[in-house]
Amino acid sequence: MQKKIYFIVQGKGGAGKSLLAFMLAEKYQDAVILDLDDAIQSTKQQLAYRNPTVVPFLDPKTKSINRGTFMELFQSIALAGHPLYIADLGGSVSEQLPKFFILNSLQGTLSLLQASNIHLQLVCVVGGGNIFKATMTYLDELVESTKGAIEIVVAHNGMYPCTQSQQEQLQQYVLEHTLPLIPFDLAEDKNESAMRNIETVLKDGQGLASVSPFISIYFIESIKKLNL
Repeated sequence: MQKKIYFIVQGKGGAGKSLLAFMLAEKYQDAVILDLDDAIQSTKQQLAYRNPTVVPFLDPKTKSINRGTFMELFQSIALAGHPLYIADLGGSVSEQLPKFFILNSLQGTLSLLQASNIHLQLVCVVGGGNIFKATMTYLDELVESTKGAIEIVVAHNGMYPCTQSQQEQLQQYVLEHTLPLIPFDLAEDKNESAMRNIETVLKDGQGLASVSPFISIYFIESIKKLNL
């Protein structure tokens, strides 16, 4: 059985990694949820009802990714019986990921994953407006560090819409590097009431099954459209 892992990454905090993790968790009810965020742990809060497995990826002394923990995670997945894993790496761990790939044997790791029938996909969240530059800088670091050896998907968070110029830059970048670009958003209607209802659901950590259909409607169509 092939195993698939989504690593949701972005070095810029608040870009929407945990939001995307929530949407994927609702779309794939049988997926195993991994919380690799060593800082805020938004995923642990928002997906409390799914009992996410917390994996401390950073060495407490060096603040860099612990290679032993990294390999142990994949070893555990290789032995487990679940086909799909969703992992929110958080800002601090995401920031270290390109450096980890550069300093360690990326090809050796990939060979082990292939031998274990594990498909790793990096989903890099980007946003427009005032977070565009920071999120695109991180995306570029990730692309450079992996050298095309690991599949990268670019996920644009519609909660941070791009200007026309930013949209053109983003489109040009993904075309030049042959990267899939998928949009995600929670609601086209971003009035105060809608945003308040969405925030309440995320903070409660009980998922959509526990809320009124008049509130879950903000999520359901967006999750259906999510092309991941």
